[in-house]
Amino acid sequence: MEKYSETTTLVVDIGNTNITCGIYQQDEMVRFARFYSSAHRTADEYFSLLIPLLNTESLNNINSIVIGSVVPELMRIWMHLFQKYFSAEVWEINALSPLGISYKVDDPSFIGADLIANAFGALKKYDSDCIIIDLGTATTIQFITKEGSFEGTAIAPGLKVSADALFERAALLSQIEIVPPSVLLGTNTRDALLSGIVNGHAYMLECYIQQIKTHHTDCQKIVTILTGGIADLVYPLVPSVDIVDKTITLDGFYLAYKTIRH
Repeated sequence: MEKYSETTTLVVDIGNTNITCGIYQQDEMVRFARFYSSAHRTADEYFSLLIPLLNTESLNNINSIVIGSVVPELMRIWMHLFQKYFSAEVWEINALSPLGISYKVDDPSFIGADLIANAFGALKKYDSDCIIIDLGTATTIQFITKEGSFEGTAIAPGLKVSADALFERAALLSQIEIVPPSVLLGTNTRDALLSGIVNGHAYMLECYIQQIKTHHTDCQKIVTILTGGIADLVYPLVPSVDIVDKTITLDGFYLAYKTIRH
């Protein structure tokens, strides 16, 4: 990629469960941080969480900040943080950003910024028709063509959200650590839960991938990308996944910023 003169760019992705931040220098992410989303934290408290990510030199040299959010209240808090602590220009990425993506709806403003970043990141990084699966609070499965047509998204309860709901509503089931299942059919409660929770989610994803490919036989090659905090857990169980790319969302925000500013 072309090198630009700015020293440091801060990229922030605000999700329902986590906020992820990346420091980019010369088109590469050099530092990364993740912390829980909470509307109860102040701008000052969030800045204190950023301090380990930022050293004095990089803080002083940041002249570009890129942000995308699916939580409006947190967006307001972070914009206040930027105004208070940084002198950098702030770029918000959303579905109305001029990225050359076409949509199946007249008003795409309801589409989450994370989905836009995933789609744009996939286009720029892999130059192919792409299925992007993001394992977060919700599991999202989206498809974008090589020509930049955003074909749509499926949204399902996330693996951990589903597990938590099960533990909360089933009196005889105790919460367990979510790890790779060792058997298909368990002979004890723990193994049965792990298979149902993890294998069940993986089989759903595999079926979605195959269905999307069946509906788009005109595409010569579809690259399937898995991202999200638990991608490494699910990846071995979904044979049709080609790539695990845990930075695609932040990379997508950064690449979108580069496209818009030029």
